[in-house]
Amino acid sequence: MLFESAATNWLIWGLILSLLELVVPGTYLIWFGLAGLLMSLLTFFIPMSLTAQIIWFAVFSGIFAFIGWYAYRYIFKTLKAPKEYQNLNDSAQQYVGRTVTVAEDVKDNQTKVQIGDSYWLAYSEKPLKKGATAKVTAVKDSLILVIE
Repeated sequence: MLFESAATNWLIWGLILSLLELVVPGTYLIWFGLAGLLMSLLTFFIPMSLTAQIIWFAVFSGIFAFIGWYAYRYIFKTLKAPKEYQNLNDSAQQYVGRTVTVAEDVKDNQTKVQIGDSYWLAYSEKPLKKGATAKVTAVKDSLILVIE
C-alpha cells in the first residue's frame, strides 16, 4: 500500500479514477471513482482486510455502474433533440418532402437532381426528363434520393 491508512489509499484511487473520466473517452470511470471514494469513507470508520476491501469495492462498483447505466438510459430515452437537429448527421434526410429539379433524363431508373448548387444521385421509377420538377419521397443509403 502507498500510505498506512486504507482510507487514504482509497481516497487517492477514487480521485484518480474520477479525474481520469475527464481525459479518457467514455462515461464509466466516474462510477469506479465513486466506489473508491465510498470505500475511503467506509474504511475510515470500519477497519477491514484487503480481501474484504476488494470485494466491497467490486460490489460498490457494480452497483454504481448499474445506477449509471440506468441513469444514462433514462436520460437518452427521454431527451429529444429539436426537430431541426434530428437529421444533423444525415443531410440527405433533410430533403425529404422538398421539390427538386431533375438535372438529367432518367435512364435505368437513375438520374441526378439539383438541390441548391449541388447534384445528388436519385432513383425514379417514372421517366422524367431534364428540367422537370420532382418531389423527394425517401432516402436510400443516405446517398440516393427517391423521387416522384
